[in-house]
Amino acid sequence: MRSNTRVITGCIAALILVLLALPVSALNVTYQIADDGTGYHAVAEVNATDKYEFLQSGALGEQIPLQVTNITLFKDGQNTTFTEERGGIRFPVGNYSITYDGQISGNTFQSQFSEPGSVSIILPEQYKVDNPLLTSIQPSGSHVNRSMNQTVVTWDKTRYFDIRFYDANQENLLGIFTQFWLIIAVMLLLPFLFSRNRQG
Repeated sequence: MRSNTRVITGCIAALILVLLALPVSALNVTYQIADDGTGYHAVAEVNATDKYEFLQSGALGEQIPLQVTNITLFKDGQNTTFTEERGGIRFPVGNYSITYDGQISGNTFQSQFSEPGSVSIILPEQYKVDNPLLTSIQPSGSHVNRSMNQTVVTWDKTRYFDIRFYDANQENLLGIFTQFWLIIAVMLLLPFLFSRNRQG
């Protein structure tokens, strides 16, 4: 009985050592939004992997390929070849930097990942994510850091993101729209208030 226990303990210990020795895949992606808000440049850092996927959410939340351009793969600072496939690229297992460009429509930007990773989105100073009526940031748990010339939205570990940002023109339009409805509300309330005063 003791020998069986020792064998099981030894197997468990060996398995733990093997798992600890295996490289752990890691993902870190930074997106720089263009000044006109219609595109982005991405830099992805991946470790111990042989593929990288370009994914976004479909109408039902399913993963569909994300259209990107200017894909470049670097290993140790050197440009490296890769094989393109539907929705991604493949390469020998290792640590790489991947750069690529993509388009943004309507100030809304979203993407998905095959594994959780650290994500940063850098917005130029003219774009904001403060007003909840004009913006959306998903999933929750993001960190928003503002400086004089940019806003950075980050997630420490996420499988997807969906962000909508706005500029001063959209903020001004919201103000005009709000004032318009306030005037309508006052015009509708005035007759009611006058009738109450006459009755009083």
